[in-house]
Amino acid sequence: MRRARSKRGRPPKFGRPSQMVALTLPEEVVRGLRRIDEDIAWAIVHMFEQEALPAQAGNGRQPDAELVTIGEGRSLIVVNRTVFRHLPGVHIIPLSDTRAFLALEPGRGMSDLELAVVDRLDDRSLPPRERDGLERLQSQLREWRRDPRLRFNTRAIIEVQRAVRRRRGRATKPHR
Repeated sequence: MRRARSKRGRPPKFGRPSQMVALTLPEEVVRGLRRIDEDIAWAIVHMFEQEALPAQAGNGRQPDAELVTIGEGRSLIVVNRTVFRHLPGVHIIPLSDTRAFLALEPGRGMSDLELAVVDRLDDRSLPPRERDGLERLQSQLREWRRDPRLRFNTRAIIEVQRAVRRRRGRATKPHR
């Protein structure tokens, strides 16, 4: 019985075929790319995957779940609110009419988020669109978890919600 020959040498840097390219860039661009990733090549790939790939999808629709950069190499998991309305133990914090970021209770982490998705998928009465979105989110979470360039940190957020007081059946203006 013959053994399959394994390739020798260094594995592909990006896990897929790559090409060496020499670039001359302005210094401020290099500094900016290093804020995304110390390895400039990874920074460029990350920017491409964040910007160009969704645009190439051709449908003009934002992904149901994505990492959105908020600065200094940090990102939030942002989801489509019309698809994800409820995840057990997860707060879906609105950013706009259609986008929201995910927040967990203190002490919870990435594994709790993945478990919430699995638990939600167990509901046999889910509408097909939500089930499809949850399956994609589950796959995306797994991919992010396995990506050695990503680290997950749980942070507490402070959500301030204005209370609307009512007097004699009418809402009053909130205090400033």
